[in-house]
Amino acid sequence: MYGPLIIAYLFFGGTAAGAMLVMAWWSLRFYRKANRPTSRMARAFAAMQQRVYPIGFVLLLVSMLCLLGDMNYLERAFLVFTRPHPTPITFGAYALAAEMVLAAALSVANILQPLFFTGKVRRFLEILTVPCSVLLMVYTGVYLFSIMGVPLWNNPSIIPLFFCSSLSSGISAVLLVDYFADGSTLLLRAAKPLQKAHMTCIAAEAIVTIAYGASLALNPAAEASLSLLTSPGIAPVLLIGFAGFGMVVPFCMEGYTLARKECRTIPVSDFVCLVGGFCLRWCVIMCATH
Repeated sequence: MYGPLIIAYLFFGGTAAGAMLVMAWWSLRFYRKANRPTSRMARAFAAMQQRVYPIGFVLLLVSMLCLLGDMNYLERAFLVFTRPHPTPITFGAYALAAEMVLAAALSVANILQPLFFTGKVRRFLEILTVPCSVLLMVYTGVYLFSIMGVPLWNNPSIIPLFFCSSLSSGISAVLLVDYFADGSTLLLRAAKPLQKAHMTCIAAEAIVTIAYGASLALNPAAEASLSLLTSPGIAPVLLIGFAGFGMVVPFCMEGYTLARKECRTIPVSDFVCLVGGFCLRWCVIMCATH
């Protein structure tokens, strides 16, 4: 029923929304009146913004193309926008389109820096980005939850699970860009609170995952899906890919860097965290049965 395009749509859309949320929120705090960054720090942060927002736009574009491609018929895709109906997929398409517009505007504002994109305009765009990103992150779970015929998806725990996963992937994407941005040493020290937030997010994701698994175990209709999840072809991806790469490894590495006041493991932990986020969506989509 669903295949690689939907997996890519959910992963890229969720990761991009998480990255946009993190970048917008960090920017709003970075440039607040009570905070006066040095010129070197300001240049380094601006360099990161010039990378994160365009990357977010590209990921959102890929996500949108995957969604439209899954509809098979181009006219069906246009009908979502020209003749909207109150359905989850319509809500998601509009949320994704709005996020793309904001990502494009913020990319232009930070790269080209035209005169009409003043500081107040950028701040307004970033304020809009925060709730729009949250809606898109929540939608990645709502999209599956709304499909009544699939017990693995029609579980309320899948909504906070996908939200936490999207936020975790978004933080990892921003930290990866942070690591390779100009003036990365300054930014990596400034990103310590973000690393702490990442550990909190991963812990919340683990709790929700346990709750999700427990509720599935108590649902007789989900027995077939659980059998697939524990099958030899899927279980390694679930345990090593999602649980290991998506939660255990990044949590331990982030904790190590915070305790040792080092930052050399950040690229490793954040890369494997993104792999884990993809593995979650792959398992959930591939193991759905009616």
